[in-house]
Amino acid sequence: MKRLIKKSHFDNIHALRFVAFLWIFFSHCFITSNQQVAVSSLFTDLRQVSINLNHVAYSLLFILTGFLNTWSIFEERFIYKKTNVLRYYMRRFLGILPLYFVIFLLGYFVIPRLELGLPVDINKPQRALDYLLFIFNFGYTDTFSPVDGIMGNMWSIAVSFQFIIVWPILMTYFRRKETTLMTIGMLAFFAGAWFYSDNDSFQFNTLNVLCDFMAGSFVAYFSFFKYKTHLFLKRQTKRTIGFLYIVFFTYMVFRDEILFELKMVPDQILFISERLIITAAIAFFIFEQTFSSNSVLKLAKLKIFNAPGKIAYSMYAYHAVGIILGYKAMAFLVSEQTQFSVLFLEPVIALAITAAISLFSTEYFEKKFTRRKKHYSPTREYNPVGLQDDKTKSS
Repeated sequence: MKRLIKKSHFDNIHALRFVAFLWIFFSHCFITSNQQVAVSSLFTDLRQVSINLNHVAYSLLFILTGFLNTWSIFEERFIYKKTNVLRYYMRRFLGILPLYFVIFLLGYFVIPRLELGLPVDINKPQRALDYLLFIFNFGYTDTFSPVDGIMGNMWSIAVSFQFIIVWPILMTYFRRKETTLMTIGMLAFFAGAWFYSDNDSFQFNTLNVLCDFMAGSFVAYFSFFKYKTHLFLKRQTKRTIGFLYIVFFTYMVFRDEILFELKMVPDQILFISERLIITAAIAFFIFEQTFSSNSVLKLAKLKIFNAPGKIAYSMYAYHAVGIILGYKAMAFLVSEQTQFSVLFLEPVIALAITAAISLFSTEYFEKKFTRRKKHYSPTREYNPVGLQDDKTKSS
């Protein structure tokens, strides 16, 4: 008898990625040249809530990155007794780099040379070497212009790439001392936030994102080894989980009003406190979607979220292009922008265009690289959470 245990697979990850993409997409897609629409309360309120959710969405993606990469390292250690760094790099490079360089060509060389009739930050420095070295997130600020955003939105990929390069090496050095490594990472975040949180560009700084990476890594750590924290969180009831979701999204809607009431609190303390609370909440939501049997709703059950989540990276990479084409399409279809066209028709058209471009890119370009990832996957499969556990007979 030979027992074959399949590699860990988390059903709700695709859906979580798509939810994060949608929040980022809607934070960027509300653009108008009609001043009456731009100053309307509905437009400004929706814009503000979408920007708040934009920050949450990026935290969600970064926590997922920390969780999945750390879990993968633990899993590979179990299989090979050590981390094969080259295999680890190749699996991730094949999934990230080809599309990243396509967007670089579009965002750096092609789109800026076209007259699109959209605002662009002409004073923002653009150095090709910063993009190619994945360090342009330092000093970057989001102008919420789709023209700037074609390459600018890839700041999150640059930060994730930095993490992917460094993390397996650090995990090897701190083997059996992973909590020490994660503590050092959080201390680096505290130091950076204390000195630089008043700078608008700190949101995109790697020191800030360390908070998310470490939170995701810690979830992977205590879940992989089934520590008491894992067992405690897994026992939480639907009522508790539902209550936390309600509190979280209520805060997101009224965040600006709440922070205004807390204006007497020193800025650094307020920034760090809010960052830790929101990060902990998102990390818990990822945990309950992944491991809890008492979830109010598993997102994977919603095919409208799960299916497109498989191409979420592609949709994220191309969404600024889709927004530009959606804006131009609406300019052609309607003579004057209204709240309905700006807040509903234009986003729907832009989302449809983004999905179409992404499907084409995935099928005819990205798959040529992602198919090769299997050559760098572990040969023996193991699943410590018992998902998809099959027994087969050997001949």
